[in-house]
Amino acid sequence: MLSRDEAVAAASEYLKKKAYPEKPDSVVMLPETGINYAYGWTVRFDFKEHIETGDAAQAPFTSVVVVPHDGTDPHFSPTYLPVDHYMELQASGEWPHGWPPRKDR
Repeated sequence: MLSRDEAVAAASEYLKKKAYPEKPDSVVMLPETGINYAYGWTVRFDFKEHIETGDAAQAPFTSVVVVPHDGTDPHFSPTYLPVDHYMELQASGEWPHGWPPRKDR
């Protein structure tokens, strides 16, 4: 299982090298926001330009990165679901959303 520091480092690398390679210096990690779930960590981030100006147009579209405990690549959760619900679906094995159906229902 990853520590918060390891999750923040993995999220930062993902953001700077894969998600936003054109603006790695703009990514500001918010490690104190890390939440540990059964499936993995969620870590928030922001862009330096948004922090400095407060201009919503400078903010990231989604500001949460998911870092799975199993070592698979960090990723963004779907924006149509609350993050808590997405993490619950992942942990229960019901992702993608409701598939496969749980046997106890």
